[in-house]
Amino acid sequence: MTLDELRKLLEPHGIRPVKDRGQNFLLDDRVVGKMAEAAGVKAGSRVVEIGPGPGILTSALLERGAEVVAIELDSKLRSLLRGRFGMNVGFRMLEGDALSFPNADIISRFSEPPTLHSPLPAPYQVVANLPYAITSETLRKFLLEPPLPSAITVMVQREVADRVLAAPGKMSALAVLVQTYGRVKRVTNVPAGSFYPPPKVDSTVIHIARKSEAELAAFFGSVRPERYFTVVRTAFAGKRKQLKNTLKALGLPENGLNKAFHATGIAPEQRPEELSVNDWRKLIAALTP
Repeated sequence: MTLDELRKLLEPHGIRPVKDRGQNFLLDDRVVGKMAEAAGVKAGSRVVEIGPGPGILTSALLERGAEVVAIELDSKLRSLLRGRFGMNVGFRMLEGDALSFPNADIISRFSEPPTLHSPLPAPYQVVANLPYAITSETLRKFLLEPPLPSAITVMVQREVADRVLAAPGKMSALAVLVQTYGRVKRVTNVPAGSFYPPPKVDSTVIHIARKSEAELAAFFGSVRPERYFTVVRTAFAGKRKQLKNTLKALGLPENGLNKAFHATGIAPEQRPEELSVNDWRKLIAALTP
């Protein structure tokens, strides 16, 4: 899509990008194609799109035969989207903040919601150019809140993508969450000039394939996921501090902490960003009574 084509879409609706809502509209059709390809979108795919804007990605998803539930907060953009896609039987729209809708409500808008005879929802995935301000919350929502998507393919700020893809030594609480529940890969980097108006930072498309329930059950073992992430969040609350100091906030006796460090071979002086996902599992299992 050219800038002139975008302006012709926006002007009849009196739309000007709103900075506070992260409205930087993607122009590059090649990036859109890479997103759809990475997500494996095809006829019959069920896709949740968050913040569709003027619909450049929406159009590509529908052209591939996907059924799309688009969630848009801006009333003027909703009017534009209805004009573009309202007659397409595969297009449905939710009005409001994506984070305010339960996942069960979102997927109930697909044409075949769960029934008494088929109580489990059909697979769906998230494909979106995410507003930067809600990236972390959106990833948490769709990694933790059932019904869960099979995959997440999203455009995010490049710095956030680097954090999510980080190796031990540069880990964050978000990286631990994403790498615990999914396999994440970088699809493509996207320069600021691919948007209107250009943001101040570059972007990256990432793809997260969710791990199977059997794989996750084997990973967690006797450790409850809630306990696992409580310990992780506690440690990263003092990211620059040593584990022996940050984990005191859990209220565990010092000898218990020392035994766990000794049993796992993790040094008390290490910092949380140095631990891998498997290190966290071992440490938390050793801390669990």
